[in-house]
Amino acid sequence: MLFDELFNDFFDDFNFFSEPSYTKTVTKCPTCQRSWADFRQNGRLGCSQCYKTFKPQITEVIAQIHSNSHHTGKVPSKSGESIKKKRLYQSLKEQLAAAVKAEDYEKAAKLHKQIRGMESEVK
Repeated sequence: MLFDELFNDFFDDFNFFSEPSYTKTVTKCPTCQRSWADFRQNGRLGCSQCYKTFKPQITEVIAQIHSNSHHTGKVPSKSGESIKKKRLYQSLKEQLAAAVKAEDYEKAAKLHKQIRGMESEVK
């Protein structure tokens, strides 16, 4: 009994199963002091600085929800044809530059002909 009392006083404030305090560091936004746990709880960030502070976590969440973490945009249905043609034109020009760099002159000639045919429609 004396042995139990002696060590009970010694270990009263010591919790064997708790993590050390240095592993429990919580990242908080330097501007609004919100944590990632706050975002997980209510689904809202506190300020614009939160986007920079929690960028890795936000990117991971977006990648889980969407197939891509970069916005590619939508094309309006009424004016979509001209936008689509401009995007195709730009894509062909990029492909042409890549073909020339790779010294694939046959492919470059076909792309150049296709670009020339589109120039009157795009501009």
